[in-house]
Amino acid sequence: MPVCCTKYKNEHISIPLILSFDETLTFFPFVLEFYDWRDGLAMYRAYPDGHRELLEGSCSFYIEHIESLAGGKAWIDSIPTHLVNKARAYADLGVYMLKIAAMSAKARHLLSQRPILLYLMCERYPLDHEQVVSLCELGQRQILVHLGLASCRSALRFIDRIQSDFSTRSIVIVIHRLLDPQTKPFILFRHYQAITTLTLQVYLQWPTLTGTKLGFYLIKASQRERLQINQILSDVFQLGYRVLDVDSVRRIHAATSYDELKQLHDRWLIAQRTAKFVPDPSCDKAYDIPFAGNSNIVPIRNYQQLESEGIEQNHYVAIYHHRIIKGEYLVYKMHMPERVTIGLKRHYLANGRASDIYTVDQIQARNNRMPSYETLETVYGWLDSMKSVKP
Repeated sequence: MPVCCTKYKNEHISIPLILSFDETLTFFPFVLEFYDWRDGLAMYRAYPDGHRELLEGSCSFYIEHIESLAGGKAWIDSIPTHLVNKARAYADLGVYMLKIAAMSAKARHLLSQRPILLYLMCERYPLDHEQVVSLCELGQRQILVHLGLASCRSALRFIDRIQSDFSTRSIVIVIHRLLDPQTKPFILFRHYQAITTLTLQVYLQWPTLTGTKLGFYLIKASQRERLQINQILSDVFQLGYRVLDVDSVRRIHAATSYDELKQLHDRWLIAQRTAKFVPDPSCDKAYDIPFAGNSNIVPIRNYQQLESEGIEQNHYVAIYHHRIIKGEYLVYKMHMPERVTIGLKRHYLANGRASDIYTVDQIQARNNRMPSYETLETVYGWLDSMKSVKP
């Protein structure tokens, strides 16, 4: 753990906040010198022999961590309060964002008006503050283009509605994916006034519910109600597939509460007892698999494997059979870092023609649990590697 003192002086106006480390634990043969706002939040590594190096990237300290150290509150107090308040939500990059803001008037404006945009730049270049400062000189839509993200006005409006604490890596991953410039899945949130951490977590677990009545209800529901809905959803999907000839998904999405979903479940349960399920002739067809997968991510190749996957994972992925046959959907199973089922949906062009683009529709662990962020990174990394493969 670092300890602080304020005895070291040099040519700067301010007296540095010095953070030192137990070298036997961290192997850091230096201390960190943090100068305050009057010196542009300059940061250095200082070695015992007197050599000093400019710290060119993030220091990975939380604002609250620095405030807890002796002399740390005075360092934070030297920074304009409104900028500190904006940066607090961005975990270990908050101090880095303040450092960039001290170096650039354009960065200060971004931190005040669109802090997420500054965050995305800092997250992309955590070791190169000069690159971040130079990007701040571009227009905001140009910044998004440089980051490989959607740059339309609706993307900026989506960014403005995000109200997340960025405390987990999974939130960062999903925001990157929602801002994909080709598929623009952020459009699903066009009717949301605010996009909270919970909103994004619901999207991660049940992407198809985003923008539906049930999706809106989940955001406002209590934790107990969300758990109840999560437990019953897979059963309702299964019952709808077994009992109905119509699109049962539309009926599920139209539910506005747990009680309505439970009533739907009970009606379909009664109907199932009198209905005789006859397998579709297409159940014998092999699936067309454009992406072969690998030793860890394995494609589901036929209806029997699809049904088995649902039984093994305790969800009903078999409802996607007809979409797979039509070439609209793909299902894979992944073993590591955890056992999950992956659903990929195909995107279509404005003229209605099928594109070669597939994106993640859902990633479900057993019993429809949310996947870990390590799992998300593995899945999205694999899908990115497949983009060069023509279906």
